[in-house]
Amino acid sequence: MAKIFLTGASGYIGGDFLHLLNKLHPEYQVKALVRGAAKIEAVKGAFDSNQVQVVEGDLDNSSLISRQATGADIVVNLAASGHLQSVEAIHRGLSAKSKDPSSPYWIQISGGSVVAAAEVTDKTRVSGTGSDVIWDDLLDIEALKTFIKKYPYRKVDNYMLDVATTAPHIKTAVVIPPMIYGPGRGPVNQRSVQLPDLARETLKRRRAFQVGPGESRWSSIHIRDLSQLIVRLVEKAVEGMKDGNLWGPRGLYFTGVGELSLAEISTRIASAAAGANLLSDKSVEELDADQFESLLPHGNVLYGTNVRYGASRARKHLDWEPKEESLEETISATVQTEAESLGLIPPRESPPRL
Repeated sequence: MAKIFLTGASGYIGGDFLHLLNKLHPEYQVKALVRGAAKIEAVKGAFDSNQVQVVEGDLDNSSLISRQATGADIVVNLAASGHLQSVEAIHRGLSAKSKDPSSPYWIQISGGSVVAAAEVTDKTRVSGTGSDVIWDDLLDIEALKTFIKKYPYRKVDNYMLDVATTAPHIKTAVVIPPMIYGPGRGPVNQRSVQLPDLARETLKRRRAFQVGPGESRWSSIHIRDLSQLIVRLVEKAVEGMKDGNLWGPRGLYFTGVGELSLAEISTRIASAAAGANLLSDKSVEELDADQFESLLPHGNVLYGTNVRYGASRARKHLDWEPKEESLEETISATVQTEAESLGLIPPRESPPRL
């Protein structure tokens, strides 16, 4: 019986993943790291204790994380993409299994902004300008690794590359989602960040906006498609698949399905809000980097850079295909949800978690 140690069960990505994993594979045993009484009770209430066992703690509990990693067949670290201390603790725990004949597996979440590192560090760049660079995780795998190594501030990404090279008995996979959208099915956080925050601030200021020319583009993926991809990796690990195209130095997974420019997203938000009588002006205001950042912290990275890629490796080696609605198809619903949370319109009845 597969033993899985999961972080992030109360989060947006981790919660949706756990919902799907438990639905498809109730035979797997999951230990989920959760902190805080309310979150612990929510996770316990959502899952059978025979299938999902809560481990109380957080990412700073290094010794706890190491022990749990040692006792697991598969570690799925979805709680954070930049918490180096927890990643080091997982590594120590999995390294303690080195005498075990079966390989441990480690699935680590990253973030799409890794491919925007050159733009992030370029102080002369105008936020919101476009780029023609589109990455491919099959064709560009060697270039991608070289690119990541040029930016040591991406500490977790570089650490995972080192583990993949120096500890090949640990089968690693790094999942790199772009803009994630859609309602989650987890027991606690069911809200994404980029699209809802942009919609919410638009409604609050009653005017749509973009940074600079709005040419910057992010690939996107529905949370349910992302969870399905991560579940496919777990299934491959349970099967004992050691294919070098799945794990290790080549185990870097882009997860882009579609893409829109920031200007297109802002325009669609304005149109949806105006259609619901929440805005009288559908025009989109152009802000400079400082103005934009004052409205949306870290906004120049999350909206003003370019993160463009597909999902070639998952399609080819995981037999994975996205099935959910596109980003543009969710914008109206996102605007409505944010308007409800702001008290601008009455709340709807919540849909069931499928």
